[in-house]
Amino acid sequence: MNEITRQISPLPFDPKSQVRDSMVIKLTPAMARYILEHHNKDNRKICPSQVNKIAQSVATFGWLFTGDAVIFNTNGDINESQHRLTFIASQDAGEYETSVTLGAQPDSFSNAAIAKPRRAHDEIYRKDNTAEASQTAILGDLLVRKGGKPKLTINNAVKQWFDWKDDIKKAEKICNSFLTDTEDFSTQKKTIGAFVTLCVNAKLGDEAEAFLDLLKAELLGDSTCRLTSDFVEYWKEHTWNESNEGKLKVLYMLLCVSMDRLQKKSDGSIAFNVTPSKLNPKTLIGCYRKFLS
Repeated sequence: MNEITRQISPLPFDPKSQVRDSMVIKLTPAMARYILEHHNKDNRKICPSQVNKIAQSVATFGWLFTGDAVIFNTNGDINESQHRLTFIASQDAGEYETSVTLGAQPDSFSNAAIAKPRRAHDEIYRKDNTAEASQTAILGDLLVRKGGKPKLTINNAVKQWFDWKDDIKKAEKICNSFLTDTEDFSTQKKTIGAFVTLCVNAKLGDEAEAFLDLLKAELLGDSTCRLTSDFVEYWKEHTWNESNEGKLKVLYMLLCVSMDRLQKKSDGSIAFNVTPSKLNPKTLIGCYRKFLS
């Protein structure tokens, strides 16, 4: 770095380095603003929501040294970290410890295989290698059915997993028993699993298993009862043109209503008594309302 550049730049390194090097520095807002103004000429469009996520993370956990680097190529441009830099640049003061890597090849980010994106399941598995992807799917759907607060994210995945782990594992065994001989609802397994998990949590696991046994007998033609006959008829008549998420939403409400009915007649000899107007999340009571709490 020549003397003139050194006087202008607030950076303790030459971004346009031909030498490969890495270091850890304390970035200031002034440094971040300088990098974004002078060394961000070859990057994707800024995503404001990503900057907001970083701000929320810092507000919750403080600035975390992750080891992720601000990478400069030999042309002096960054090809990563502009969102973190944008957050830092928006601050009035402070120092943010981060890694810096120099001398990357231009277009290396475009041409090299990128790292596999982390999912909520990856974070859970890191802490508990007994967790199955199917169980994480149930966890994510469970949170959606409870009103989506909170939704499953990489940040809350571990806590949510350990909160629900035991119930999910019990529920999946019940679901697997149901799906062993029929594939009718195999593509909706995560929602059935979410429903059974909530039943297990509410001490209704035996009742959930009993209903699924009745439903399996209905689907296989082994035996029938009014409750499961009405259930299957409603499912076939009213969900054929729904989106995938629409089908899951309807199925979950049907399962909740079925549990309400089964608690009145354990052999299923009770009318389902559901119409589209009655199947309304705003007016449903019973198990549906109970599971939201």
